[in-house]
Formats: sequence, C-alpha cells, structure tokens
Amino acid sequence: MNQRRIRALIGLAITVLMILPVILGVRPELIARFEGDLYDVRLKSHLKDDIDPSVVIVDVDEASLAALGRWPWSRDVLAQMVHRLVNEYGVAVVGFDMLFSEADDRIAMASLQDWLAQAPNANGQDLVAFAQAQHPDQRFAQAIDPYAVVLGYVFESFKKAEPVGDLGRSVVASPELLAASPIPKAQSYIGNLAELQGATPWAGFFDNPLVDADGVFRRVPLLQAYQGNYYPSLSLAVLMALFGEQQVTPIIETDITGQLSALTALELAGMRIPVSEQGALLVPYRGPQGSYPYVSAVDVIEGRADPALLEGAVVLVGTSAAGLLDLRVTPMSNTYAGVEVHANVVAGILDERVLSQPDYTRALELLQMLVCGLLMSLLLPRLGAIWGSVLTLLLVALVVGFNLYAWQALLWVIPLGYTLVLVVILFLFEQITGFFFETRNRSQLAAVFGQYIPPEIVDELNTQGAKAQLEGESRDLTVFFSDVRGFTGLSETLTPQQLTKLMNTYLTTMTEIIHDHKGTIDKYIGDAVMAFWGAPLEDENHPRHALQAAMAMQAALKNVNAELTAMGLPPVAVGMGLNCGEMNVGNMGSSFRMAYTVLGDAVNLGSRLEGLTKFYGVGIIVSGELAERLPEYQFLSLDLARVKGRNEPVELLQPLGLRESLSPALAAQVAIANAMVLAYRAGDFNKAAQQLDLLEPDQLGEGFCQLYQQRIDEALARPSDLPWDGVYSHTSK
Repeated sequence: MNQRRIRALIGLAITVLMILPVILGVRPELIARFEGDLYDVRLKSHLKDDIDPSVVIVDVDEASLAALGRWPWSRDVLAQMVHRLVNEYGVAVVGFDMLFSEADDRIAMASLQDWLAQAPNANGQDLVAFAQAQHPDQRFAQAIDPYAVVLGYVFESFKKAEPVGDLGRSVVASPELLAASPIPKAQSYIGNLAELQGATPWAGFFDNPLVDADGVFRRVPLLQAYQGNYYPSLSLAVLMALFGEQQVTPIIETDITGQLSALTALELAGMRIPVSEQGALLVPYRGPQGSYPYVSAVDVIEGRADPALLEGAVVLVGTSAAGLLDLRVTPMSNTYAGVEVHANVVAGILDERVLSQPDYTRALELLQMLVCGLLMSLLLPRLGAIWGSVLTLLLVALVVGFNLYAWQALLWVIPLGYTLVLVVILFLFEQITGFFFETRNRSQLAAVFGQYIPPEIVDELNTQGAKAQLEGESRDLTVFFSDVRGFTGLSETLTPQQLTKLMNTYLTTMTEIIHDHKGTIDKYIGDAVMAFWGAPLEDENHPRHALQAAMAMQAALKNVNAELTAMGLPPVAVGMGLNCGEMNVGNMGSSFRMAYTVLGDAVNLGSRLEGLTKFYGVGIIVSGELAERLPEYQFLSLDLARVKGRNEPVELLQPLGLRESLSPALAAQVAIANAMVLAYRAGDFNKAAQQLDLLEPDQLGEGFCQLYQQRIDEALARPSDLPWDGVYSHTSK
C-alpha cells in the first residue's frame, strides 16, 4: 500500500480516537487540566484594567481586626454596620459572605455600665429585660429586617452531621422541571440562626462543589438541590434582593430531535443568565484582585468611608485577612479573596458579560477537530516538512482566531485543548512517519541506484524523492554501449582467475569514468557495458557528458592495458556506440526482479552503433542526432547506413575531439573526408575519387580510406542507370 495512504489512514484513525472521548464526555484529567490552563490564558488576555464601582466590598481586613478586635465581632457591631450602610451611605443591598450559625450572647460592657448608672434601683427582672433588649442577635435581626440584606450559608456534599440552623427559602417554583438536570445535590447544610434568617427572605450558599480538578475556581453553581428543592448561591441571592425577587425561572431547551432537554439559563427580573446543565456559571473575572472598590469595615462602622463610593452600590461584606481563611485559588491568583469571586459574578451578570458554554459549543469543538483531523491526515503525507509545518501553524491560527472571536464577540467558550492536542499529535505522527518512510525510501533508493550511479547523485535523489524517479516515463536520454573486441577468443586463453582479474580491472576503470561524468550504469553483460545519461536525474547536457565519458574511456585504455600487461594479461580493444533520443526509463521487470533500465528504438540503435565499430575499424561511433547537438565537437562522417532492424537510414560519425583542439592538418583532412563522403552519397563518384586522393591514411586511418576506395571503385563500375540513394545497408549487427 502506498505510504501516503498508510499515513493518511492512521491519521484518520487517530482523529476518530481523539473525537470519541469528546462525544462520550469522558475526557482524561490531564487534558481537562490543559483545557483549564488554556481557559485561564484566554481569560487573562481579555481582562480589564479599571475598577467597577457597581459592587463594593466592605472588607474585614487586618486594619479592622486591629481596631475592633479578633473575629467574630459582636453582632451588635454588625448591626451598627448595616444601619450605617443603608441609612447613612444609601447602599442598594448588603450581602454577607459569612456564616452566623452560632448565637452571640455578648452584651457590650459599656452599654451595661450606662444602664446601671441610669437605673441604680433596677431589680433582676429589669436586668433580664435589659439583656433581652440588648441581645446582639436580636439587635442584628432588627437591623436586617427592614432592608435588602442577604445572609450566607454552606451546603455539604457529604452528610457529616445533622443540618444546623435555618436554610432559607427555595427559589424555584417548579422543582420538578430540574429533576433530570445534573445540578449538585447537597446532603446537609450549616445555616444561620433561625432568628437571623427569619429577618430576611434572602440567603445563598457560598460553597463551591464544582471546583475544577486542579483546585481553581473557574465556575460556580448558581443553584444547589437539597431534598428536592433548589436554593440560590450568594451571588444569585444578592441579585434577587437587588430586584426584590423571590424566585428564578429555569429555561429548559430541547435539542432538534425534541427528545433531550437541558437547563440552559435562569431568568431573573427579565435577565437571562446563561448556565450549564449543572446550573453553573463561568466566573466573569473582570481583572486581578482589586478590580472592585475595597472599603475597610472599621471605616464603615466609624463613619469614615467615602459616601460617593457607597451610594447606590451593591455591597458584599467579606474578608481578605489571611487568618480568616477566605482566600481562593483562581485564574487570577493563588490567594484571591473569596468575596471578590462573588463580586465578579454579581457585576458580570448585571453587565451581561457572562461567558457561556452551551451544548452547541461541543458540536463546534467536534467540527473543528474533524476539519483539522481530515486536513492534516490527508494533506500532511503529501507535503514536506516545511509546508507541513506551515499548514499546521495555519490551522492552529485559524482555530485559535475563531475561538477568540467567539469568546469576545459571542461570549462563547469553545473548548480548545483537545483540538490543539489532536493537531500536535497528528503533526508529530506525520513528521515521524514521514521521516521513517523517507529513511526507508532512501535505503531503497540507495539499494536500487547505489551500484549504478555515483554516491553524490544518490544523495541528490534523496533530496528530491525516489518515487517519481522510479516510475516509468518517457524522457530524452543518451544511451551508451561498449564491447571488448575478440572477447570470446580472449577468454578461451585465460584461466577463470585471470579472466576475473582482467574484467575487474577493466570494468572498474570504465565505471569510475561513467560515474565521473554523471552517467548511470544500466548493466554489465559479460564484457559489455550499458549505461545512460539524463536519468534518474535530469541532465540537459547528457549528450555532451556521454561523449566526454566515451572519449575518456578510450583514452584510459592505454593505462588499463599497461596495467593488464604488468599483470601478465593481454591488452584489450573496445568499441563504443552512443545515441540520444526519446527512451522509456524506469524500474522495470517482474514481481521477482526489478531493474532500473531504458528501453526503446533509440536504445536499440545505440547497441547497433557499438556493433558497427568493428566494421568501420573505429573506437567510437555516434549517431547524427547526437552529433547535431554537439557543434563544438568535430566528427568524421563514416556513413549513411541502414542498420539491422531499422528502415530509416542513420548517419554514422566518429568523434575526433573538440574543434578548437584539432591540429590544422587534421582539421583540413576531416573537411576533405566529409566532402568526399557527401560527394559519394550524392552519386558524384568522380569528385569523390578526387577528394579521396587528397586524403592521408595516417591522419584518418587506413581502414576509412580503404573502405571508401573500395566503395568508389565499385560505384564507378556499376551501371549508371541503376538507382542510387547513397545508403549502405548492414545485414548484421
């Protein structure tokens, strides 16, 4: 199977395996934490750097503890705080992020002393009446009763003890609507004193059963269930008190099939608050701690607070003092005041900047995973490392860009972690497998070509890819054949060991020269060598390189023969034929054995040219096609002939060297010889004879002169009425 197809199929399988946990909702904790970290990064990138005055935090801080004593303070002090906040500062609502589950029996000593001074004759009954009137819980309840004050309590997920105190009121009129929703269910609670809770209709829990696995407060439930009823969070209760509402309306929506329904929002005073199926809300953090005004509790109690800051504001009473243990881990900080978490929720709902993660964001996540998985699985196997990296970065940029757009413009939180993990896994997989297959391809390429072409060409092929080079194709090439003259008789006179030594010496030198001139060895056929130029790497100058190699081999025979003679072996003579033209080249053969070779009529002609070197008595014969492409070389025209297996005549030429390197005498002789051959072909035999008389056999070779002397004599003796085309027909190779 094609390696690209294998990589694509495995990539698609990885995509499916990554999508399944998203569909089933069983995401591993490690990726869930990564998703949380990505959420934090996006959250921090959209923070505001100003202070929102709509919610003010009255802080039981270190200064307040130093001035008023250790916590808990007397409820009488808190009653005084409520009176000042509402009557003097004109706040809209007061929410206590603290629990009043135990009675406070402490009467201020100064008040008792003042009473005794004013009533010196008071009896025990009068003292009891005074104590009841000055009871801190009663005074606190009286301070709460006329105003919009919200108390806090704590739910417990595991029943450790019986419920304590008063829970307050449920806020969903039809709790059966939420029976199928996975809203957190409490097993017990610690509420406020009944006397205090009875003074106000509003109360809310400030615990969080939906803290993420890494302990970070990213979302908080607005509702918790207890014994079939639903109760609000402190933040939701503060908003209800602000608008004077006693209940919220759950918004239940069904999917397109009409079969599944889920909680999507809570409606309060005409506001739609988006929540998850669990009734949870992503905390709309405005910024780092201090994004809301903090007023020291002692300044409020002693009347030193800024009235302009408090007038009309929603006030949350809480603590930032480290010793009171109301610090939370949030995306903003590891020590974030818990009361400011509630402030963010209240302000975010009022400003309608609550982020949501509705059900269709899961569909969007699946869609982005599917698109990324398909594109990377199908395209990366076809791309190199650089373009594969570009594609991966582009996909990441598009996914992140769309995610940020949805976050900022639509207030949607589309999960991003699984998609990025999928992209990274697919990228690494495709790069690793690509490297593996590339290494394997290089090994195969080296195995196929290593014995036939120079190592540097193998390296160059490795950079271009082997597959395209191995497939069959038609290409303009130059083919080369060589054969040792009289090899059959020569081999009969030598022992096998001598013959092996002779051939190894000869072929090693010839192969080195072919490699040096960018040629590809096709095969060794006994003493014969077949090679070609222009494949597997394209070579625009393949005719020139092939001819240079052939002439270099002829020149090297002198040294080869000297080496053979030194070893006591006979010298060799070699005939070579070269032709260029369209040939089929590629990995050809059978299922049992393949070879990278060339086929075609132009290849057959090259073989015929090598065979004719014996007839013409020359070392190299090239075709007219090759000679036309090398005008800088001087050629001797040997003949216009029909070779066996071809009807079309071909011009046969002997290369003599570069024109500029020929001696003037030889150049003159070649000009005469070529003119003589042209005259002969044209049927002007007398002129041909005259030109032949001007030739010097020692310049061009006696064989050439004798051949044309014989042909001219025969032509002069033939009847003049016989047709003449100047073509000689060879009946054998």
